[in-house]
Amino acid sequence: MPFYHRPPTDRGPLRPLSPTAPAAPAQADAAPAPAEPAGAADVGYAVVDLETTGLSPTTDSILEIALVLADATGRVERSWSTLIDPGADVDVGPTHIHGLVAEELIGAPRLDDVADLLVADLAGRAVVAHNARFDVGFLTQALGTRGLLDRGARVPRVCTMEWARHFMTTPSRRLTTCCEVAGVEIGRHHNALDDALAAAGLLRHYLAVGAQRGEEPVAWARALVDARRFTGWHWDAGRARAGVEHLTARRGPGAERPRPGSQASSASSPRETRNPSSSTATPETAETRTVASSSTRSRAV
Repeated sequence: MPFYHRPPTDRGPLRPLSPTAPAAPAQADAAPAPAEPAGAADVGYAVVDLETTGLSPTTDSILEIALVLADATGRVERSWSTLIDPGADVDVGPTHIHGLVAEELIGAPRLDDVADLLVADLAGRAVVAHNARFDVGFLTQALGTRGLLDRGARVPRVCTMEWARHFMTTPSRRLTTCCEVAGVEIGRHHNALDDALAAAGLLRHYLAVGAQRGEEPVAWARALVDARRFTGWHWDAGRARAGVEHLTARRGPGAERPRPGSQASSASSPRETRNPSSSTATPETAETRTVASSSTRSRAV
């Protein structure tokens, strides 16, 4: 699939998007020097979770983004989440999974409003997700079409689902099962921030198990080397700073998630488009977001 191609060149240090800076010349992709894995030992992680209208990065839309930034030891440094307004005519998809209804998205930022902030926080880190193929696929499509990610670039990633059975014995690689086996707390599944915090907890568990086994460097050292060398991200620093003011987190746990086909599901259809005139919801204030963010950080560590 085109979302997972490896970047063709190593083009120098990370840099924000500059309208005056010329494109760096292409160079041959070089094998890492022997000292590089150790040199990448301080590379941090960006744990991401997305809630979307469906499964296709090309035809579906992002409804919620959560990002948990962790250092090289897995310690959470900060986190944020936001709802995303996909447009008035976009079907919100399976409410019975993500718990979001159209009216909740009124007043939320568009993806363009927070995309530079997202890229600025991803840059220089290995992207972590549970089923990274899904989340990174959506990021590649959404950010690539906006010129914030090089076409054909393969984002360095660590998939906590793919590594699950390397670090523990589990009957399933589902996020909820992995968290239960590892003893990691998980909040409301398919709430993006709760899922991202849970994946960050799995990452810390894997790092601890690897350390006990004496695995040095870490099992995914190649991804850390790639993250340090990766130059495919581009962003505008001013727009990234402005993006913080647009963040609008969920106000609650979300709509009830009945099973498809149940009476409650029929009463509240998961296939719903937004009617802007049907709600008077107002955007969340910065003060409310700060309190919520502090709460989630204390719960994560």
